[in-house]
Amino acid sequence: MITAIFLALVLVILTFALHYRVFTTLATHTPGLKLSTYNQMMVIILVIFVIHLLEIGLYSLAYYLAIESLELGVLEGIHADDPMSYLYYSTVVYTSLGLGDIYPVGHIRFITGIETLNGFMLITWSASFTFLAMNRLLAWNNRGGDT
Repeated sequence: MITAIFLALVLVILTFALHYRVFTTLATHTPGLKLSTYNQMMVIILVIFVIHLLEIGLYSLAYYLAIESLELGVLEGIHADDPMSYLYYSTVVYTSLGLGDIYPVGHIRFITGIETLNGFMLITWSASFTFLAMNRLLAWNNRGGDT
């Protein structure tokens, strides 16, 4: 159980640090881009989307490590033994979707619970950042319409 707690803590720290670094970079550099407000927002949204995918991938790698090397548990259910299953499972957990076709058994249940909380926090942080960026970009560019 200590290993699962440690692994979950490391994942939370890594994903928060990644999110923070990406947001500070976006906040610093996006306003200076020679793009329309619309295109600047598209850059922000696409970068945030990719960051979420990377974080989901990080968790799926952690599940693989936890199951295959550390033997902290297993994923049971429909076709829960290939790399795509780890990615699918991590996506369902990260987004709080909560489908039950693949489920954790053993100490990885703790990592699963932490990923759900972490994903929820990161998704809401992203929504807040997007809202603030939209307000600031509209003010910075001081353009109207569809720019």
